[in-house]
Amino acid sequence: MSALSPGNNVSFVKIAAVYVLLVIGIYLLPDHISNEIVKENGPVEILSAAGYFLFCIFIIHFNYIGAIKTGLTPGFFMFLLGLRELDFHVRFTTMGIFKTKFFVSPQVPFSEKIIVTLFILSLIVYGVMYLRRTLPGLKKDLLGGRPYAFSIIAAVGCIFVSKLLDGNSKIFEVIFPMIENPSLLSRTMEECLEMFIPVFFIRALLQYSWDNVQRRAAGNHVKV
Repeated sequence: MSALSPGNNVSFVKIAAVYVLLVIGIYLLPDHISNEIVKENGPVEILSAAGYFLFCIFIIHFNYIGAIKTGLTPGFFMFLLGLRELDFHVRFTTMGIFKTKFFVSPQVPFSEKIIVTLFILSLIVYGVMYLRRTLPGLKKDLLGGRPYAFSIIAAVGCIFVSKLLDGNSKIFEVIFPMIENPSLLSRTMEECLEMFIPVFFIRALLQYSWDNVQRRAAGNHVKV
């Protein structure tokens, strides 16, 4: 089924509808309950991290049974994103490693700065090498209408939009002046959108695996 077929579009519409209902449902709860749900290390953030770890389990399983041959590199990056969601990057260092202050603050030991810098540079180099190898295939599959490619684009889109929502509650004050708590709405939309990032990645993995199994079965049928 093409990624642009009515059936696939309905799937995206359903996911979008679930997202909207989830945001509205959380926002309409009493403020203290809503804040508890979307706070740092709250239920929504824990579910987001669980989604990344579930992806890791799936990719290990599908590679093990031979449904796909992606290797574990995508799982490795998803695992890191899961740890990032749980704020592991601030548990073993003096301060958060994604803050510019980490690299210039005298409070952070020089040896720690060197180790973190080398780690980040290694990840960037490894990530760029992996993307250079996989992006041509993704582009081809996107143009060919394979559903998994559109799910990956949706996941990446969620990442960018969630970053735009981060700390931009004033936008909601201007667009929706009738909203009593724009800060809460902004944070709810951001956290819920982040929860859908692993959902789309898992969706892409399942679609890719199923597509591969079907193609392999069709190839074997032709050979017979």
